[in-house]
Amino acid sequence: MNIKEEVKSLRGEGYLEGGLSVDPLWYIIWEPENIDEYNTDYELSKYAPGFTAFGSNGGNELLVVNEVGAVFTIPAIGMEPQYAEKIANSIVELKQYMEKST
Repeated sequence: MNIKEEVKSLRGEGYLEGGLSVDPLWYIIWEPENIDEYNTDYELSKYAPGFTAFGSNGGNELLVVNEVGAVFTIPAIGMEPQYAEKIANSIVELKQYMEKST
């Protein structure tokens, strides 16, 4: 799974920011070229190894995927893998819960 390609596809389909029908109820999908930088800044490899962030809820929760592509939320502060909450089995499934940007 190439998260940057998945994110590029999401954004190309109009999923930039909007409501979610599952928690955290809002999403912001990052620009693909910012994913590496933001993951480094949030120190995901240190605090939540095995996860890659690709967006947030605009607050304290990150949208992340694991190695098999399942989608979770994880707190940006107090980040630990045990606090990851699964919200979809894949980004394709996540799209079912997302409103497109207007």
